[in-house]
Amino acid sequence: MLRVCLGKWLITVFVAMVIMCVAPEACFAKSFTVGFMASGTALDDDSFNGMTVAGLRKLQKEHDLKVEVHEGGFSSETILEGLNHLVERNSDIIVINTSTNYDVVLTFIKKHPELFFIINDIGVDGYPNVSSIVFGQRMGSYLVGALCGWQTATGKVGFIGGNENPVIMDFLCGFKQGLKASGRDIDLDVKFVRSGSSEKGFEDPRQANVLARCMYESGVDIIYAVAGLSGNGIIDAAAKTGNFVVGVDSDQDYMAKGTVLTSMMKRLDVAVYKEVLSVLNGEFVPGIKVYDLSNGGVGLTDMKYSRHLISEEILKNLKKLKDRLASGEIDLKCSDY
Repeated sequence: MLRVCLGKWLITVFVAMVIMCVAPEACFAKSFTVGFMASGTALDDDSFNGMTVAGLRKLQKEHDLKVEVHEGGFSSETILEGLNHLVERNSDIIVINTSTNYDVVLTFIKKHPELFFIINDIGVDGYPNVSSIVFGQRMGSYLVGALCGWQTATGKVGFIGGNENPVIMDFLCGFKQGLKASGRDIDLDVKFVRSGSSEKGFEDPRQANVLARCMYESGVDIIYAVAGLSGNGIIDAAAKTGNFVVGVDSDQDYMAKGTVLTSMMKRLDVAVYKEVLSVLNGEFVPGIKVYDLSNGGVGLTDMKYSRHLISEEILKNLKKLKDRLASGEIDLKCSDY
């Protein structure tokens, strides 16, 4: 008999109930609640938050669970308010999207050992009720960099990040290395919607549009948009100036067909689905989990609206790079941030 000790007798009983259920959804029925605290205030951003919600809705449909969604805002106060709201709504599992406010999240976790936590983009280890998901965005961005390096007609490409937090800088690191792997001498222009760690940079498509238009006017013909909802402004700028853009987190190719070359998907939907399901099945394993190219955690889209614009040689080379990255043959290290 598997014994799961979370420090309190109540939690031991709770986990044991999950383990003993042949059909976990039958045990919890409609009373079992998964709470989701989104990053920032844009719940439907066609990107980071949207992918997470998609995974939860799929789970809800299959297991008849209740899902509570709440925005996290931009400050430690609003994040704490959001977390408390989810507790008040009787959440049994809380899914958190954030790459900042580590201390606030950790303090809250310590106060609630009776709950399960699934956290995207923050590495939290050593707690028996916490699954922390980190993504191989560096790998996926390497592929984007190589594609942009091979595809650019002007030899000038751009990168616009929502802010300068470590996750965004990890995207940039992989992108730079991918550009080098293309074997071409590429001029890279880097801008951020907000400096520092301000999450408002992920919800300002107007400012992102201004930055993108300036880049395109300077000769850049492809921009890697790593900016959440702000990326919509970059996609709009690309479409209106006749240039290209690469989307992020979700499949954004449909947003401007033939203008969005591809999107570097972070499969938050898959990761959250699997981690929540592990709780229901009594198979929950705490700790840091890596979702990357080797397990489908990141990857480029099928490019169904843009494949006709990309040569077969480039597509074959991308496939080779993907296989080498997934196998570990290419070791990506970042030391420039």
